[in-house]
Amino acid sequence: METAQHNTSVRFCPDCGQDNTRLAPSEFGSNDWPIKQCSACHFVYLETVPVYERLSEEFAWEKTSVAETERRVSEEPIKQSVSKALKTIRRRWLKRDKLGTLIRRYFQAGKVLDVGCAEGGILKNLDSIYIPHGIEISKALAAQANSAAASRGGYVVHNNALSGLAEFQEMNFTGIVMSAFLEHECEPRGLLSEAFRSLKAGGHCIIKVPNFASLNRVARGKKWCGFRLPDHVNYFTPANLAAMCVGVGFRVEKFSISDRLPTSDNMWIVIQKPL
Repeated sequence: METAQHNTSVRFCPDCGQDNTRLAPSEFGSNDWPIKQCSACHFVYLETVPVYERLSEEFAWEKTSVAETERRVSEEPIKQSVSKALKTIRRRWLKRDKLGTLIRRYFQAGKVLDVGCAEGGILKNLDSIYIPHGIEISKALAAQANSAAASRGGYVVHNNALSGLAEFQEMNFTGIVMSAFLEHECEPRGLLSEAFRSLKAGGHCIIKVPNFASLNRVARGKKWCGFRLPDHVNYFTPANLAAMCVGVGFRVEKFSISDRLPTSDNMWIVIQKPL
């Protein structure tokens, strides 16, 4: 239900379709961006969301990420300073590349798609056996990413994820990446269905999303890092993430306790289109 005067739309539950408009909002949102917990399936989601046109420019990631960082530093300077230092240490000494490891393990050679590819960082780092493709709603970032993909025989579509995926042929990709993206998608079940259609039989999709069931979310309440209004519109738990993937036809390939630790703010799942 679109409210044109505000360039926003009101969603029913993106998991089960329940109309929760009369339900009182949770404590986690704001007056402009209410967060609801579905009365039927208990999925947590942002009810009022910006229309896609606003996401392309006004709420483009390269703008909102800077504003969000500045807000957090202003509100909790010591915590953010410590967090930044810890991230630097992890990158320098641990040198973990979980996404790269998963791609090399599960993706066969061929065309690979990064949904919400930003400036193309993941595409640039793909091994030579892969042909990089991407979808990006930010016009500026899509142009940057397309330059990287085109040099290796691929290309990037400037569009919202659902419409962008529809531009690709059926059974087109050996692998699809949705790293820190599905929490942004207004129609997550529809996007997973399009990903299923676009994958070759036996192909895999790697998904990373914030973990709403994390202990840190419980402890931090409204200050949890996973709340980003109005960017993050879906709040997944391990149970409903796996259920949504299976519900559109995927098989869960990898989702061990190490991929969804209750002490971690994020979780990873690898799903497969059956042969």
